[in-house]
Parts: sequence; structure tokens; C-alpha cells
Amino acid sequence: MPDGPLSDIRVLEFSLIVAMPFNGIVMSDLGADVVKVEPLTGDPYRSSGAVVPGEGKRFQSLNRGKRSLALDLSTEQGRELLYRILPDFDVVTMNYRPGVAKRLGIDYETLSQIHPPLIYGDLTGFGPRGPMAGAGATDLAATAYAGLVVGDAKVGPGGEPQGLSPAIADYVTGLGIGMGVLAALHHRERTGEGQLVEGSLLRSALSILDVWVMRHPVTDATLRDVMWDDVQALRAAGASYQEQLERRLEFRNSGAGPPRLYYRSYVAQDGAIVLGCLTKATRDGARRVLGMEHDRSDDPDFDARDPESRAETAVWVTEVEAKVREQPVAYWLEQFRDAGVPCAPVQFPEEMADDPQVEAMGLMADLEHEMTGPQRVVGPIVDLSKTPTAARRASPVLGRHTTEVLSESGLSAEEIAAYREAGVIGGE
Repeated sequence: MPDGPLSDIRVLEFSLIVAMPFNGIVMSDLGADVVKVEPLTGDPYRSSGAVVPGEGKRFQSLNRGKRSLALDLSTEQGRELLYRILPDFDVVTMNYRPGVAKRLGIDYETLSQIHPPLIYGDLTGFGPRGPMAGAGATDLAATAYAGLVVGDAKVGPGGEPQGLSPAIADYVTGLGIGMGVLAALHHRERTGEGQLVEGSLLRSALSILDVWVMRHPVTDATLRDVMWDDVQALRAAGASYQEQLERRLEFRNSGAGPPRLYYRSYVAQDGAIVLGCLTKATRDGARRVLGMEHDRSDDPDFDARDPESRAETAVWVTEVEAKVREQPVAYWLEQFRDAGVPCAPVQFPEEMADDPQVEAMGLMADLEHEMTGPQRVVGPIVDLSKTPTAARRASPVLGRHTTEVLSESGLSAEEIAAYREAGVIGGE
């Protein structure tokens, strides 16, 4: 397998759940040697939904490409061993709960004293400062706090807010930390300096909400501020979450230009389809296909915020819904694509591994796991023409590479055996 662009970079990963494990996948796909440090009992996520003990599908999907070092950091010997091998690594990544890294002696301040050129990627829920700094967070907690849950506008059967799936802030944060680490490596190449790279789920959630969080006095005076006054009034009156959400959506939709008749999903005879028209030209194409030339929402004098216009729009939506239901998805895809209209079927993720476009792009990779056998995994998130990326190995069995990693740092077989006898290390 060809070397990736990071084939000379070694990463020591202290990770749990999703965000930092996903970061490790990306780094590994780019060629880095990623060593996941696990307690002797293993990453707790190994058992999540596991059919084979310790080898859950979720864990395997988020830890492919890595090697496993089983090490007891709660002991002084374990920490000393970590400090001994640390200079052989370029990067440490961390997303343990707030305070855990410092308690274990693997925080940035401690490790950078031992290894000054170290790049340290630190991931928290709400950030290292402020009133929420010490609070633990999962993707759901952070996205609810940031407003991303409201932005997605999903409600459950009782009108309660519904979280996003998959855990978007986790994955965006993993990518963001990766980008920061690569920038820090570039800086170190020029200056020799290591540094701390900080990311948080809150920061990532805000970054992808962009315009909805942004303050812009000229526009806000006519849209955001009016909406927010109404929402606050509804809250004060004891209105439900769903009522508050509906009020926000009225303003959000009316402030987004022409009504989103052709930038939304519709139910067809045998499934569903989405239209992605963001220009007048593509909206005109959709109108021709649907026989909606009487829709005047692109006229210069059409005011989407006017109550009469909203009522008229509701009638047009009903017309389009009825027409789309008359034909299967394949019919509409052909019609809309011939008219140059951006469109796609609404597909289930469970069918994507065998999708023709996915196959043509080579987006899946076939791996062999030593315990659970063959698997098809989603491959690298990017391709590079000169230094190819690749899904390099299946996820590791707990401690599979302990001896291998320690030997690379110069420990003798006798020393490794002594650490194993003392219960400091596990695995093979």
C-alpha cells in the first residue's frame, strides 16, 4: 500500500466515543501511525452494541487504521512508561472528560514539558474557559446548548426536541482538530515549536450554524429581532417548544428569499425525492416539469412575508405535493435531471454500501478483522493525487500492538515482560 502524506507522523491517541476516534481515522487514512492508548479493560465503547464481546460494530467503525496499546495510566509505572515513549511521537490527541487528563498526568502542560515539540490536540464539550468549562458534554448536550437542535427543527411525538443523527458536532470537531494539528505540524516544521490545538463541540456547532448565530444589525432589525421578541413572548406565556419552533420557522422561511417550494423534500409514489433549487433558473426548470408556471414566487413584487403571499404559497405546496405523489421516484429523477434541476432520491444509509455512485467513486473499502472477519467500511474522506489516502487496517483487538509499539521505542523484551508481570500493560 502506498505511503500517505503523513507517513512520517506518529500520533498517540487518548480517545472515547466519536469525535477524537474519528479524528484518528482521518489521520490514519492520511498515512499517520495512530496508536490508541486504552486502559487494560479496553475503551468502554468496545462493548457498545457488541455481538462479539469487546468488538462492537460502532467501535470498529470509529477505530479502524489504528494500533492498540493497553496501558494502565492510573499507576506511577504506567505514567513513567508513557513518558518514556512520548518523545517518539509527534502528536497527542485527547478527549477524556474535563479534569481526567490532568489527574492522569497526560495534560498538555505536563507532556509539553517532557517533549516540547509536541503537538497536542485537546477536545472538550464547551471549551476550557467560562462557566461551562468543567461540564461534561456529549454531542446531544452541546448541539442543544448551541442551537443546532433547534436549527434542525425536529420534534418527537410529545412535541419534545429531537437530536441530530448522526452526531454532527462530533464529526465536525474531529475534522477541525485534524485541520488544526496539520497546521501546527506545518508551523513546527518551520520553527521547531510545538503547541496546543483546542477544539470543542460548542465551537463546532456554532461554526456550522454560521448565519443563524451571526448578528447583523441591518438585517436583524426586520427579521431576527422581530422573531426573537415573538419567541420570548411565547415563552413568557407558557407556549410549548413546538409553538416557539413554529414561530421561528415562519421567520426563517420568509427571510430566505423566495418560498422554498423547490428546495425541499416531497413524497413520491414509492419513496421520496428532494429538490435543491437555489437559483431562479433551476426553479424555473422545476416549474416546467411540474406544470407550476402560475407560481409567481420569483416575481420582483412578491413579498414572502406578506400573509396573503404565505397563504398563496401554501396552496402551491399542496399542488406540488399532489403531483409528485402521482409518479414513482425514478420518473421524477429523469424528468428533473433532463430539465437541469438539482435533485436526488431520499435514501437509507443502510443501502449506501452498494450504491452505484458510491461503487463508481470507490468510497468503500474491504478490510479483514482478525476476530469478526470481512467488513466493508467507508473509506477516506478525501483523495490526494500524489500521496494516496487509504483505509489501512481494521480496528485493533485490545492491546494487539503493545509489545510492537514499546519495542519501537527501544524497550527490551525483558523490560516489556516485567511491565506485563507488574500489570502495567496488557495485550500482546
